[in-house]
Amino acid sequence: MSASTAAVRRRRTFFAVGWAVLLLAIVLPPLVVGPAFVDSGAPIVSGLVAAIGPAILLDAGTARRKGWRVAGGVVRARTWSGAREVDLTDLATVRAWEMPSKSSGSATLVSVADRSGGWVILTVADKHMHLLTDAVRSHGAGYVSPWAQALLGLKPTRWYVSGARMLGFAVVSIAPLVAGALLAAAAAQR
Repeated sequence: MSASTAAVRRRRTFFAVGWAVLLLAIVLPPLVVGPAFVDSGAPIVSGLVAAIGPAILLDAGTARRKGWRVAGGVVRARTWSGAREVDLTDLATVRAWEMPSKSSGSATLVSVADRSGGWVILTVADKHMHLLTDAVRSHGAGYVSPWAQALLGLKPTRWYVSGARMLGFAVVSIAPLVAGALLAAAAAQR
């Protein structure tokens, strides 16, 4: 079973509008205010929007631990941006990462996409991890990220790799803050 064309179109429209609104929220205020925007220290607000906005957009495509089910090799999930459906027997990409969590210390997120365009990010508990691991082992996938291979137990990893990935994730999380502030400052100078 594959994702419907209408669902894929809705998802793409949702994210296109979301990214456009995010870009406008970063660039429009400095264009309106002008050079005084930089003098006021407000570019940090644009940087915060650039750092938090993508996280909110990705969260809109994330199914919570109890918000998804697997039946007949198809994941059905409810997210903020609508219902999602991904065929685990026809996977195109699998990515995974760990995020700090208040309740359990860390949460494992697995992004799965099938070849028909279905995509969802799943918040996975340890007891459900085997479903995704079995799907990748049984049916394969076009691309499985190295981090996903380690988190799904498909490939052993060295002890220091996890720390390096968390450090890299922190750098990638902070980079939009700096980029957004610089973009806003550049826009204000025009």
